[in-house]
Amino acid sequence: MSSLSVAELGIVDTHVHFWQFELLRRAWQPPPVIFRTFAPEDLIGDAAAAGVNRCVLVEAGTTDEDNQALADFAASSDFIGAMIAYADLESPALEQELDDFAEIPKFRGVRMRFEGHPDPHILARRSVLDGIGKVAERGLILEFLVDTSHLNDILGVYEQVPELKGMIEHMGKPDLRRGSDRAEWRRHMQALAEKTNVYCKLSIGPRVVDLEEIYAHQGEGWELDWIQPPIRYLVEQFGPERLAWGSDWPLVLLEADYAGGLQAMRDALGPMDAEDEVAVFRSTAMRFYSL
Repeated sequence: MSSLSVAELGIVDTHVHFWQFELLRRAWQPPPVIFRTFAPEDLIGDAAAAGVNRCVLVEAGTTDEDNQALADFAASSDFIGAMIAYADLESPALEQELDDFAEIPKFRGVRMRFEGHPDPHILARRSVLDGIGKVAERGLILEFLVDTSHLNDILGVYEQVPELKGMIEHMGKPDLRRGSDRAEWRRHMQALAEKTNVYCKLSIGPRVVDLEEIYAHQGEGWELDWIQPPIRYLVEQFGPERLAWGSDWPLVLLEADYAGGLQAMRDALGPMDAEDEVAVFRSTAMRFYSL
């Protein structure tokens, strides 16, 4: 590993969204602070000031038009190192879609939205498992947008598809504010760390059930007591080599500015060895996303 610090090498942000306003408004009505188009030029300045020089672009919509916008953004900016598209894992056209995506130089994988899905065991469906197998056969990444209730089914996924290159987004979205699912979340995360090769993003995405409360306290940030215990637990269980930081920009603007979101993660992690810091903020991402 390089002896340079992460500040010298540059941080990689593994969870950024850019979107076209006209596409966004078809599916979601976010609050005014993020109810507009977000493009690379809206972030690059703040990212550079925070020491971030590369990002992974993650889907922000579920239509073909959204995926095309994603590909256009990726092609437009060197700041974007990789992209994760939307895919319906149950679609009969999935294999053709994956092969078409593979023609895009920065395409690395897909995600399907499991959080909030009406079937609480969507990840245990045979049709979904078959789709995940098709993703794994191609050596592609599958990002898991889930909450704590889905974590046990991710174990089931790896029993069926052990070679899957998976990434759990937003730490699996535990209840940070109240800790109502703390014991369950810790138990499943420990099992996933021990029994699978899945990776995890150190990112703090808003839970759907908390949005009204977040809107009411917009910009107030996160209490360190909320976020530090689960973040340090993940470091203990997964190790820095299987963890990667992500901002969840621009949703982070509901809680803080870009630099504030990064600083909150640094504060929660506390002092780290230089090599571990480089892993969390750069090298894990570089390796996992083939940047």
